[in-house]
Amino acid sequence: MQSRPRARIAGLVALVALSLAARLFLLLARPLWHDEAFTVWAARLETPQLVAALASDSGPPLFYALERPFARAAAAPARDPLLRVLPFLAGLALFAAAGTLPRGPARAWWVALVACFALGNLYAAEARAYAPLALCGLGIFLLSALGPESVGRLAGLSTLAAAALWTHYLALFLVAAALCLALGLRRIRSGIALGAALVAFGPWIPILLAQPPDAMAWMREPTGATLPAFLSALGGAGRIPAPFGPAPPPAVFAAGAVLGAALCVLLLPAVRSDAAVRLAVVFVTLVLAFAFAASLWRPVAFAGRCEMAVLPVWMWAVARAAPGRRALAATAALAAALGLGTTILVARGPHPRSTQASAVESVARAARPGDTVLAGPGFYLPALLAADRGKLAARVVALPAGDTAHPGWFVAWPLKPEDVRDATLAADAAPAGGRVFLLLPPAYSQPALMGPLEERGVLRELVRQPDGVLTVWTRKS
Repeated sequence: MQSRPRARIAGLVALVALSLAARLFLLLARPLWHDEAFTVWAARLETPQLVAALASDSGPPLFYALERPFARAAAAPARDPLLRVLPFLAGLALFAAAGTLPRGPARAWWVALVACFALGNLYAAEARAYAPLALCGLGIFLLSALGPESVGRLAGLSTLAAAALWTHYLALFLVAAALCLALGLRRIRSGIALGAALVAFGPWIPILLAQPPDAMAWMREPTGATLPAFLSALGGAGRIPAPFGPAPPPAVFAAGAVLGAALCVLLLPAVRSDAAVRLAVVFVTLVLAFAFAASLWRPVAFAGRCEMAVLPVWMWAVARAAPGRRALAATAALAAALGLGTTILVARGPHPRSTQASAVESVARAARPGDTVLAGPGFYLPALLAADRGKLAARVVALPAGDTAHPGWFVAWPLKPEDVRDATLAADAAPAGGRVFLLLPPAYSQPALMGPLEERGVLRELVRQPDGVLTVWTRKS
């Protein structure tokens, strides 16, 4: 009789070991992509400069401030995995939340789901705020909707909610959902604690409201594509954002959506009979609904990312409800298997360095003091980071010039006359013997720009790829 529990424990240990191995492999082997490079750059700034940089770029400053020691320790690209340590630890901390569930099978289900769901594994190995946000989201739900309203728990709720708000804008939906639940349950003191967190976030609200619309223009997607992707994430898979690597086959995404829908239906009996499960499901629904509704104003409901705010709460509800419910348990097991399989597929896939990062590295080897790098959309941030780290000796100039104010995002508008003017000014300002390296997307490397430069000097195209062109300009002798 004892062999069966031992086998279950051994299986659980194997799942956790496989999950952590995949997370560590992604943490160590996958090169940083554009948004992670922004984390490195922003985290290296002093607080006043960081606040100024975030005024039109990315989110609140807390995550970048917490990443600061890791960013400063990562003085060279070989140490870039250090930037992922904090999210990795946040993902690891979720396992400890098993103690919030009843003893026995519910805790085993929790550990299995945390180990297997794909988005949880992937974001635990990415240098961005989603894994810490997920941990905060679970804590906010547990402290605001369940348990006694003791002084210590209320203080923890207010602190955690404020920390979440200062970490990522999606936390606004978490706090709003928690506030709705607290007021609906007449947990007035919890509502006051959440209100205090919102007040503490107040100084950042004007900066949030002033964010330029173009900062999120790239996120727009058809409404019909968002809801199936939400369901797929709840079913263990989800939409895998391109920076993680090649997307799994469409059948994997579809299977996740089917399993997510099935879990929603199979949870209904538990929703009726278990108040904690009911509150968790309502919390998840509110957060995703708020994000979806807000997208009518700004495109914030980007499937494959915003589910991370509530994914642990969803897994908590499934883990609590699964024991004793065979159909739900079988579906949860399928979702876990699909999630772990998706994680392994993504981890095994190729993870090449981006053209932008490789091109900047090539320029860094060739550039000398007195040279200028004219960096177009997509190239400016990696060039800026290389210069900040002391790896690129040349002066870095953005093209278009407006990208200087927001290195973390760009919109590759068609080449404009003012862009041509700025490029010729950079060439005219080059000192004797100085060169101008042009790192540009192909849409910018065209006669309208190259013609005026060629009139002033000699252009030599060094590399041309479908997503980038490297050219060097030297003054005519």
